Amino acid sequence: MKNNKSVILGIIIIIIVCIITVGCGFYNALKAKDFKEHFGALGYTISNKVTPKYDSDTYLVASKDDVPFSIEYYEFKDESEAKKIYKKYKDSISDYITSDSNNKETTGAVISKIVAVSDNEYVVISRVKNTLIFIAGTKDYKEEIDKLLDDVKY
Repeated sequence: MKNNKSVILGIIIIIIVCIITVGCGFYNALKAKDFKEHFGALGYTISNKVTPKYDSDTYLVASKDDVPFSIEYYEFKDESEAKKIYKKYKDSISDYITSDSNNKETTGAVISKIVAVSDNEYVVISRVKNTLIFIAGTKDYKEEIDKLLDDVKY
């Protein structure tokens, strides 16, 4: 009987670890309305008049005069479209980097994120479900960019 309890407890722990590591269900995609409200409240100007690099259902850009980067938000009709654009950004990351970079990628069931750090640049491509955020900034703004993305769980 005691042995059965140990086996059951072990299985439950394995299931919990698997759920946590793949991010199953713990990520909510940021809706366009929430993106506008959140970054607008931080003093960013939100525009939908900029031409996106890739086609999407919704494309917004948050920018501020006192920072050398903008936050690009894409929303797609489904997750497979977001994955395709994430891959295109990932494959063209060298377009945003002027020297060798250290790239770190994290993937899960509903998320993909790559961070590229070079001598000068700090580039983040983060996908949650059917949305994607792209930021091409400078290394000097790494902490600020990380905090912005942490705040919205990207």
